[in-house]
Amino acid sequence: MAEFNSYLLGKARKSVGNITLCYTRCKNIAKAKVFARKDNPTPEILAQRARMKVLVQLSRSLLPVIQKGFVGIGKGSTSNAFVAENMGAIEVNEKNEASVNFERLLVAAGMLNPPKVTVTYSEDNQKFLFEQAEQEEEDGFALADDLVYGVLYETERERARLVALRPRGESGSTTYALPDEWDNTKVKVYCFALQKNGKRASDSLLIL
Repeated sequence: MAEFNSYLLGKARKSVGNITLCYTRCKNIAKAKVFARKDNPTPEILAQRARMKVLVQLSRSLLPVIQKGFVGIGKGSTSNAFVAENMGAIEVNEKNEASVNFERLLVAAGMLNPPKVTVTYSEDNQKFLFEQAEQEEEDGFALADDLVYGVLYETERERARLVALRPRGESGSTTYALPDEWDNTKVKVYCFALQKNGKRASDSLLIL
């Protein structure tokens, strides 16, 4: 950076080649542009970058789920909350290759009690069967009219489906057909609860 006086340029505010000119505090300033950043990242930084890359892609694939499952978490967007909450669910090997630990992954997070849901898949009719058990109300943590959702995530195609189930206070079953071109052996299934007003959620549970 250099200061200079110029009667020709006056109060210069422009770029010429790799030099940027600006006028501040009654002075003309010339700054060299930085075209490349050279750093020597540590193994920890490389691992963090690998985790972030996977989580950002996951957040895009799961966006409709995340928008419901991470309400009221932190002060940023639901996607940012998802990324922050799931850093520990991404495993990185010595080659800085990242993979998802789906048992630790949360597609929803919050203080509500998780719902009681099980799921099975029928090869005959290619449908998932969700079965729910009625839950008692617990002030601040569970209400009969809480919404309950199932989540299907196809790991190879990186596609998700949000399945509306019965309210928390009801027992019963819900079926959902395997989406076209999905491989049922590569589908992870989660469930979570959400207040009817959409302001709080439960942690998600991996149920298949």
